Amino acid sequence: PSATAVLMNAVYFNGTWTSVFDKSDTKTENFRGYTRDIKKVQMMHQEGKFSYTDNNDFAAVTLPYGNGTYSMTVILPAEGKSTTDIIKSLNTKTLEKMRLNMNECVVDLKLPRFSTTTETPLNKPIATLGATSMFQASKADFSNMANAAMYVSSMLQKAKIEVSEKGTKAAAVTAAIMTMSALRPEEPRHVTFHANRPFIYMITERNSKA
Repeated sequence: PSATAVLMNAVYFNGTWTSVFDKSDTKTENFRGYTRDIKKVQMMHQEGKFSYTDNNDFAAVTLPYGNGTYSMTVILPAEGKSTTDIIKSLNTKTLEKMRLNMNECVVDLKLPRFSTTTETPLNKPIATLGATSMFQASKADFSNMANAAMYVSSMLQKAKIEVSEKGTKAAAVTAAIMTMSALRPEEPRHVTFHANRPFIYMITERNSKA
């Protein structure tokens, strides 16, 4: 009831896979959750050449959009590893190592069709960056905007991600770029990447590395 203004900013991304999934290949399959519970999901499927790497902790595959300026990298933890374990290990060095280790492979790829929604409070992160007074009623100065005493009571970001056979629609995402180091054309590895358990995904832009 005390709110006097709401300022909104929208960012929209709509990416079409370079290699789209054929809807006729999408089947209802099992997805194993964190507690080993089994859910039924619409599992998309295709086999093709993608940038791929694996190690003892995870396997990762990069799916480009359009001309490759944007891409999604999916990281599937190895059996016995959780997404939390892998996320804790990701930093600039490990992401760069993963990028350098990627090679073009023929991938038997399965990825669920999914939609996620998140809401992140931004008061603390923005204040940490130095903008503290705007959140304090006694110190905020919005006199150039209005004569009334005003302050920012809450700042938040809501993001919705939709992934389907055609591609991805997204609201707001941040990560690191994944690119490809190709094997000789005559020597592609044949690998299997079935995301039938919790995984990590990043949507990245090649030039800015956002």
